[in-house]
Amino acid sequence: MPIDHDVAMELSTELIHMVKKIESLRAHSPRVHAGAEPSSYPLIFALKKGPARVSALAELIHSDVSTVSRQVSNLVSYGLVAKVSDPDDRRAQRVALTPEGESLVERLQVGRGLWFQTLLESWDNDEARDFASHLRRFVGQLGEELDRVRVAGGELPEYPPIPDTRKDVS
Repeated sequence: MPIDHDVAMELSTELIHMVKKIESLRAHSPRVHAGAEPSSYPLIFALKKGPARVSALAELIHSDVSTVSRQVSNLVSYGLVAKVSDPDDRRAQRVALTPEGESLVERLQVGRGLWFQTLLESWDNDEARDFASHLRRFVGQLGEELDRVRVAGGELPEYPPIPDTRKDVS
């Protein structure tokens, strides 16, 4: 059974507030490395799994190839990633973390963990695990929606007509 519309509206409002606060915090976060902007973190975290082509990285982090290519060039110039030969197609290249890039990812992960411990100091482990479980499920459903959007040609379908709930006062 679907959730009530009022609950859906409350949840969407809270998620919008969360996203805005995360964006604001990101703008105030310290630079851990001169060559790694917070916008490139999803890229370097994705590379923790292993080398990948720029096109595969773009798909993985839900970005466009030109943006990822620009980020890769910047990260290469700072020695955080390197372009390596693709063993499946010697004409192509993959992007891989360098030892310095791996060290940066480690420092970022440890720092985030410590920050979350401080941020959620009034939570217990069960509350945090429950939240993580619900969040993982929600992110999975967002991924399914993104897949549907891609199949539909890249645009969200129109919402169903919104009923007029005003009472007729004539």
